[in-house]
Amino acid sequence: TNMKSNVSLVSRLGAITYDFFLVFSLVFCIGLFVVIVIQDGTKNPLFFLLMLFLTFGYFALSWVKGRQTLGMKAWKFEIMQADRKSITYKQSAVRFFLAPLSLVGIGFIFQLFNKNKLPLHDYFSKTYLQSTKK
Repeated sequence: TNMKSNVSLVSRLGAITYDFFLVFSLVFCIGLFVVIVIQDGTKNPLFFLLMLFLTFGYFALSWVKGRQTLGMKAWKFEIMQADRKSITYKQSAVRFFLAPLSLVGIGFIFQLFNKNKLPLHDYFSKTYLQSTKK
């Protein structure tokens, strides 16, 4: 099966920027709530885990249930497996935890040099992005 992505690096970065602001807002609001309810709550290591879980939840639910985050929807592309089925939560976790390597450049450099144009996090999660433009 062909897992070649037809989504440009510019589109990916556009969606990442869009989703960054959404996730930042979500984390900020929940963080503010924690600070108001539990004054020193942000010093608790569980606070970091809660924020990580919320961030993962946003991406995983978006990818598994609807194939798109809001950023991906705005930039008109979706995520799937090679058989065109929706991705799994396991694939979401692999993709989510490898994505920081792409964000610092390593994964996107990898994308420029492999024949299927897949960044590191898509390559190892066996996922790819497909344009939804008509």
